[in-house]
Amino acid sequence: MGSIACDLGVAARVIQNNKILLVKEGRGRYQNHWSLPKGSVGSGESPESAVLRELEEETGAQGRILGLTAVRSTISNHLTAVFLCYDVQIDSQGESMPCDEILESKWIGLSELKNLNWVSDTMHNLAIDGLSGSRLSIHSTRPLSKSDKSYHVYSINRQSKYVA
Repeated sequence: MGSIACDLGVAARVIQNNKILLVKEGRGRYQNHWSLPKGSVGSGESPESAVLRELEEETGAQGRILGLTAVRSTISNHLTAVFLCYDVQIDSQGESMPCDEILESKWIGLSELKNLNWVSDTMHNLAIDGLSGSRLSIHSTRPLSKSDKSYHVYSINRQSKYVA
């Protein structure tokens, strides 16, 4: 199997007490727009590690992944772009690190979502789905290892006659 260049991004969907944790962008073309805590996966970094890193960098929160909730793929500037969204449970809330990337983080309820300027329709829809009772994510089988490399497998197979 050959490899391809890919822009790989991740986001953390964190819901607590019927509110979702959002961040307001501090710079770039989406300055003053809201999104889930998000970012790019670094070289040699797993998407799972990246989403937890981005959550902590942007909000100060540390958490654990509950499951994979969405995959978006597209072609952007002739480059494959894949975005993975994970449902994340917060384990501890620290102070967010000062940076110019994020202006603020805030817990927001369902009725407030429509009044926000969003980074993308995808982010808006993921927030609505998470707060409207449509929340669904698939869980990773335990981390597996093969040849000294660990990896996660997310799968769902409702067509199999072996699944109850």
